[in-house]
Amino acid sequence: PVFFLTPPPPYPILSGLVGSEMCIRDRDLSDIFRSDKIHAAFSLKTLFNSGNERKLLSSLINLDPKKIVTPEQIHSSEVKIVDTPGKISSTDAIISSSKSLVLSIQVADCIPLYLADPYNNVIGLVHAGWRGIEKGIVENSINKMISKGAHSNKIIAYIGPSIHKCCFEIGPDVSKKFPRNFQIFSNSDRSFLDLQELTKNILIKNSVLHKNIISSNECTKCNSDKFFSYRNTGSKSGRMIGVIGLT
Repeated sequence: PVFFLTPPPPYPILSGLVGSEMCIRDRDLSDIFRSDKIHAAFSLKTLFNSGNERKLLSSLINLDPKKIVTPEQIHSSEVKIVDTPGKISSTDAIISSSKSLVLSIQVADCIPLYLADPYNNVIGLVHAGWRGIEKGIVENSINKMISKGAHSNKIIAYIGPSIHKCCFEIGPDVSKKFPRNFQIFSNSDRSFLDLQELTKNILIKNSVLHKNIISSNECTKCNSDKFFSYRNTGSKSGRMIGVIGLT
């Protein structure tokens, strides 16, 4: 069954063990998509398993850790339809209608954008940083889903934890690439960009219904106890993992 009229319940916390010592606490997002066929999760900073985080997170929500799709993220607008597990070169969004596949991405301030049409069983996962958004990755992802049989007015979108306008300061070279109404300007030549509202606007322009867009209010830079943030720690930053799959 699929329902859209009521808001999703609070995110359940996943609990488990890494080896024999570390406790895992991560977010099961499956209820957002209102279908028992769609499972999704997003890791917190506490998920650490020596490179096996994607497998562990998948297992915690009953997805097959042997069927993971891992894109080589390059901050592009490239979107690929996938039917088999494995590594995908030079892409930042993956779309599928294949059962048992696990789509995955990694982020540390960029938006993890989850997409799913639970009526037509098409899913997508997007690494949406400012470069990819400016190049059209959100629109491209919706179009690829439609090519696989999704209907835009049936797609549910979740804009996950990411850097918010309170912390996402940009210079004039980046500022000029985006509409001014999604920026807060100071007395200097710098501004603060609202990537979440911009993404929501792009989704709506591509016929995703406003009521089917859920956006996290958590800023990754502000909440360093929960999330990795590139803006906080630079190249030494870890990464959160996002997964979604059909069963």
